[in-house]
Amino acid sequence: MHKIPSLMASILALAAVAPACAADASAAPALSAAGEGRRAFLQYNCYGCHGMYAGGGMGPSIVHAEKGDISEAVHQGESGGMPSFGRKLSSRDVSNLAAYLRSIGTPSEPKFMDWWVAVPPK
Repeated sequence: MHKIPSLMASILALAAVAPACAADASAAPALSAAGEGRRAFLQYNCYGCHGMYAGGGMGPSIVHAEKGDISEAVHQGESGGMPSFGRKLSSRDVSNLAAYLRSIGTPSEPKFMDWWVAVPPK
């Protein structure tokens, strides 16, 4: 019986700290456009066909692909098996994806593997 009041005190103490933790998470620095493009590339499983760093696999290499080509393929799909992602990716997502593809092979290329991490390590 004595443990319940101390448990409640612990829960109340954590509840008081939680808003501060949430504020810290939202204050995390944003990723670059290329970083957000890498996040989309991983999140939407582009690597499943185009390879982990877009160099090709079952699908073609899309390293350094132009934004217009990316936009068309994403929004309309491609013959040969690429489905349309038009309902899932915004025009900003496509711009970020193009920025990521242009960054491949440069010092600014993001290479993180976990798209769900707020600010992946370099």
